[in-house]
Amino acid sequence: MPMGRPPLHDDAKLKQDMVDCLWQLGYDAPISAVVQSTGAKAASLYARFGSKKGMLLAALDVYAKDHLADLHRLLNSMPPGPERIRAVLEKAIDCFDDPLHRGCFLVNGVLEANAGEAEFAERLQKHMADIRTEFSWALAETPGLSGFFSIEGAAWFLQAQIWGLKIMARLNPQRELGQRLVEQAMYALFGPDAVKGRPEDSAVSAEDGGAAGIE
Repeated sequence: MPMGRPPLHDDAKLKQDMVDCLWQLGYDAPISAVVQSTGAKAASLYARFGSKKGMLLAALDVYAKDHLADLHRLLNSMPPGPERIRAVLEKAIDCFDDPLHRGCFLVNGVLEANAGEAEFAERLQKHMADIRTEFSWALAETPGLSGFFSIEGAAWFLQAQIWGLKIMARLNPQRELGQRLVEQAMYALFGPDAVKGRPEDSAVSAEDGGAAGIE
């Protein structure tokens, strides 16, 4: 049973509750849902964040900060090599196991929120650029990257693959499909030697250029 409304000065918990609410219900969740999720009064929320947009931006910043820290830890926990990049891709398909099918809060922001609103669009772009910066230094340390890619281009490609996987996660796909897409991304970035299993298992082969197997 709830123990009463948390104090508004418990900033970390308040913002995490806002993330949980907006992530599950969407960026257009009514303020009444945010009030119920956080246990804070609407007047207190408006006094703290100024507006519904201010609440949304605060939640976005919290999620992005935590996501970036998790990514940094993952990359630093492994030695340079293609398997470190594979770990990032496979982390993305963990979203497939979410029973609420929420996808990624940042990616959902691109899809759901008013990205035409300048401040929101700039904030999203900054957070996505910070993620690509992490990808870039990891890719720069990775031997075997296809000559087709620059480091910057590979970082954009990796981010696009992860976006796609996290969007798919909202559709309740099979994890096996996500793994096949990971193998295709690895093939594109590093060639056939980076693909796990036999080509027919991963639906990637030299003959089809890594484009087969999606039905």
